[in-house]
Amino acid sequence: MEDGRVLLSDLVAASDTVRSTAARRAKTVALAGALRALTPDEVTAGAAFLSGEARQRPLGVGWAALKELPPPAGAPGLTVGEVDPPSIRSPS
Repeated sequence: MEDGRVLLSDLVAASDTVRSTAARRAKTVALAGALRALTPDEVTAGAAFLSGEARQRPLGVGWAALKELPPPAGAPGLTVGEVDPPSIRSPS
């Protein structure tokens, strides 16, 4: 968590736990913990990420844009809200 907001990396960790275990209880605990940590304005986006749904409209980025990537971040820092701002969501 960062300033009370859930980091996207926390959802990725929960998703990895669900993927890597066959134990139903462990899956439930991981998902419940991730969902419980979300702030009210992050719940819809967080649940969508955990279920594998994209809420964003297509960005139209082609492979050429991926030729030169920026260096990776030193530590996780993106929050759920930062990767799901209203400006890039698909219209409902």
